[in-house]
Amino acid sequence: MNVVQKYGGTCVDTLEKILAIARHIADIKEDGDKIVIVASAMGKTTDELISLAKQMGQVTPKRELDALLATGEQKAVALLAIALQNLGIDAVSMTGFQSGFITNDLHTKARIKEINTEKIEECLEQGKVVVVAGFQGISESGNITTLGRGGSDLTAVAIAAQLGWDCEIYTNVGCIYTMDPAVYPEAKPLAQITYEEIMELSSLGAHVIETRSVELAKKYGVKIFVGRALEKDKGKGTYIMNENNLLVEEMPITGISIQEDCAIFSIREIKNDGAAVANLFRLLGDLNINVDMISQQITGENECSISFSCSTKQADELTEAIDNNDQLSKMKIEKQSALAMISLVGVGMATHSGVASKVFSTLAAEKIRYYQITTSEISISVTVDLEEKIKAAIALCVAFGL
Repeated sequence: MNVVQKYGGTCVDTLEKILAIARHIADIKEDGDKIVIVASAMGKTTDELISLAKQMGQVTPKRELDALLATGEQKAVALLAIALQNLGIDAVSMTGFQSGFITNDLHTKARIKEINTEKIEECLEQGKVVVVAGFQGISESGNITTLGRGGSDLTAVAIAAQLGWDCEIYTNVGCIYTMDPAVYPEAKPLAQITYEEIMELSSLGAHVIETRSVELAKKYGVKIFVGRALEKDKGKGTYIMNENNLLVEEMPITGISIQEDCAIFSIREIKNDGAAVANLFRLLGDLNINVDMISQQITGENECSISFSCSTKQADELTEAIDNNDQLSKMKIEKQSALAMISLVGVGMATHSGVASKVFSTLAAEKIRYYQITTSEISISVTVDLEEKIKAAIALCVAFGL
């Protein structure tokens, strides 16, 4: 089977691990499969490079930071290609530019505009294993760019989409669980999960795989496998694919995520004419504040109140902006910090009644106070006090058999 395999930073953080992966790839290559490997930077390399940049002074231009960070992945793939060649496997490493990734000019979080895999395909036809540096590309103006958080996952999925292949993502975690096992050791492994569910979980605080990667996989029908590096038994990993009816029928809730850095703003006594609310969110947009869990209540004949949540970092930015903005400073604004958002996700929620009731009764039984609530077709999210997050998450896991 032709496949794109991606190895995370913890899988390649030592030379011994790189050599072990090379031997594993060599075994697969014996079957005659075509293989593209995508690798992240070794271990903490990216953090170390950022630290080096900061030691140069207070200003770190994003263009130069991208040029620096891209070297981490290039080091990893070059070493892996060298290891493969020493095992008698014809292999070639490629940078993001060489592998055909053209991006926009948004440094440190560039978006892919075009992929030309002609050079990759040419090497594959020659029988080579192609080892691609993840996380990077080149802009239309010729600058090295990086794709932001989860960029290597995005690189792998994008190549798989272009070639029409499956994508395997390997980490130091054996699979995707119903809940972070570090929080709830009894969490169950998931054999399958839908694109929609993992996107929702990722966007709501779970960090198994970046949302952009899954969005791309869903759009182009790329089946993703998530598993532990060097584990040959695929039954121990998780497949991300289209909706599975058996899974939907058995489990209304597939997983739970925790987003720790949450704050709630409540803005009261806003004129209830539509325009005032529109102006408020236009201001928030101008400040690049990403809001969630928006609710509006009519409080009087011509007045309403608006509540929304955002990250703690953005809450600090918004608090500063309020004092410096004529329109916002005149509004009656209250801020509630030190909150966590607990989110329950499952496509089965659409066909199971009583899920919300079970959530609220479970929290009430544990005497856990909750604040804002938001729902979608496949999720329910509630904010709770930060110190109650673990207690709330575990109680909900037990209640839903996760």
